[in-house]
Amino acid sequence: MRFYLLKDEKGIAMVVVLGIMLILTVLAFATMAVSENDLVSSSHDKESMEALHIAEAGVQKSLWQLEKYGNAMSPKTFSINVGNGTANVNAIQSGSDQWYWTIESTGTCGTAHRKLKVTVFNFSIWNMNMALGSNKSLATGGNGILGTTSIDGPFYVRGNVELSGNSSITTGPLFIKQGSLVFLNNSATLGTQSVPVSAYIEPVGSNGDIVDKNGGLILSNPNQNQVFLSSLSNQVPDIQLPPIDSMASYRQQAALESTETPAPSTYHDTQVSVDPAVSGGYKVLDDDGAIATGNKSLRHTYHFDSSVSDFGTTTCGLAWIGHKLYVNGTVYVDGNLVIGDGLNDEVLYTGNGTLIVNGEIKINGKLRADTATHNMDGTHALGLVSNDEIEIDIHGSNIADKNNPDVTGAFYATKEIEIEQNNTTFVGSMIAGTLDFASGTNNSHLFTDDSLPTFLPPSLPGSTSFLAMTTSWREVN
Repeated sequence: MRFYLLKDEKGIAMVVVLGIMLILTVLAFATMAVSENDLVSSSHDKESMEALHIAEAGVQKSLWQLEKYGNAMSPKTFSINVGNGTANVNAIQSGSDQWYWTIESTGTCGTAHRKLKVTVFNFSIWNMNMALGSNKSLATGGNGILGTTSIDGPFYVRGNVELSGNSSITTGPLFIKQGSLVFLNNSATLGTQSVPVSAYIEPVGSNGDIVDKNGGLILSNPNQNQVFLSSLSNQVPDIQLPPIDSMASYRQQAALESTETPAPSTYHDTQVSVDPAVSGGYKVLDDDGAIATGNKSLRHTYHFDSSVSDFGTTTCGLAWIGHKLYVNGTVYVDGNLVIGDGLNDEVLYTGNGTLIVNGEIKINGKLRADTATHNMDGTHALGLVSNDEIEIDIHGSNIADKNNPDVTGAFYATKEIEIEQNNTTFVGSMIAGTLDFASGTNNSHLFTDDSLPTFLPPSLPGSTSFLAMTTSWREVN
């Protein structure tokens, strides 16, 4: 056998060169493939991010509609074009909790799809009784509801709520921000077996949400003992007392509406308390033409009671005729206001209007609409706004009947609203820093009016829009 040595290196060089070229070609194609994949991946990432932003835009559109229209939002399912893509949105109202919504928004850009699911509280604050102060927002020598006192309908409180005696909270929902629901005995109730309540309670620190007087949890299972729940959540929207406008702006609005003869040439009118025999209706009551400041006890006090002679006509923006109050539009009172003669008095009101009072409001006797049931409707609704406090001081009927109220209205006070006597039945909404069932007061009953937001009197704080507050915001498949 013979072996031959390759002595010509040119053949070897050719093989090496061809091998290197092959390797470089493979690397080039691999690099191109990687680059193409990176380009495709980068393009998809960009489309995915845009799809997420498009989905967010769909959510924001729904939130805007809820704030503007509330439960009347329409359409609830819609599509909008955003940039290079489309958002398909579906807003779903809870069947049991009409104030609770779920918004699902899918953003599409190119081949990318991203879906967001957002839960929202949506309601008018004027469909609730609310105590929004930072400390003891519900007061009775503490934070209590005593005796057979009951609160029916949506109720929002900042701080603890204590139930004693046979007191009850019914229908709901119940919102407690930074506090607990405390049962001081076994007779008080939350909800009923036939109509359980949805509760949203955010306790402070390690405190329980529903507890006994010693702080021990009393709820281990739904519908146990005196607690009847349809749901319980620790997610509570943070609602603040809606701001009140400047007194000067309210006075200006009232003056602009004062079209009766004689029309006020200035913001000066002492006619109601000094010389009530006037032929025209003023909508600005001011004893010196300047905005009152300082101690409320030093401010002028105006009266709608038997000490004041009839003035105005039934078509006036403000009139007092036959012990009946006629109010339409915005009326400004620069000082304190007293309505009614005493505990056993009754004042009926007619028209749709709001009294803006730069001081304290005192209600002496029943104050309710001049309707068959004395409840408000689209024609007769009274708003009371106090830049201080509202006191309700009457001998009530002691009838826990929504169709037989002692007092009706939409009441707002920057400080507190106080019920001073037993057995008072109120229908409407109270919004204040503090709701105060005066010490020892029992057997009062607060009912909300579900239809009130549809015929609210003008100039009420927080009345021009609905609240839409997100409780969760997450991406889903």
